[in-house]
Amino acid sequence: MKKILRTCIICKAKFEQKELLRLKCEDKKLSLYDNKGRSFYICSECKVNLQLDINGKDYKKFEKSLCKECKNKDKYVTQLKEMLRDVR
Repeated sequence: MKKILRTCIICKAKFEQKELLRLKCEDKKLSLYDNKGRSFYICSECKVNLQLDINGKDYKKFEKSLCKECKNKDKYVTQLKEMLRDVR
C-alpha cells in the first residue's frame, strides 16, 4: 500500500500525515483541524524551531508561509506559538 505524504508549509519537506500537526485558519484565527474546511500541515522540526524563539529570517519565513496559507496578514506566528504552548 502506497503511503500518502503531506507537505509542511514552512520547510516544504514531505512526511506521513501522522507525523504532522494539522491546522486550519478560520476568521483570522488558527486552530487545530476539526474536519471542516481547508487545512495545512507543520512538521515537528518546524514546531521546535518556532518554540526556540526564532527571529529575523526564520520568523519571516514562518510569517510568510502562514499568511499565504490563511490568505491575509495577521499575527499568525504569535497565535501558533501560543497554541503550541497550550498543546503540551
